[in-house]
Amino acid sequence: MGVGRRRRAAGPPEGRQAPGGVDPAFHRAILKIALELRKPDAGSYDAVVDRTVREMRLDAHAFRRYLGEGGARNMSLLLATARAAGR
Repeated sequence: MGVGRRRRAAGPPEGRQAPGGVDPAFHRAILKIALELRKPDAGSYDAVVDRTVREMRLDAHAFRRYLGEGGARNMSLLLATARAAGR
């Protein structure tokens, strides 16, 4: 990056979201969380989610709400896969 240039926060361009009004970065975050949880020294689920939200500069409240809704129904499958592979 050049002098005076700022990095944009992860997320869709202003005014654009994926169908259903979900930030596409949320899907990438879920995948990142699942991959992180596969690591033997991953830490707790909440710690991994918090770190991912911070690193990807997501709206923490919106992401946590998304995880609690039906839009994140595949999260349990990803978590189960991650935990099983980490054995």
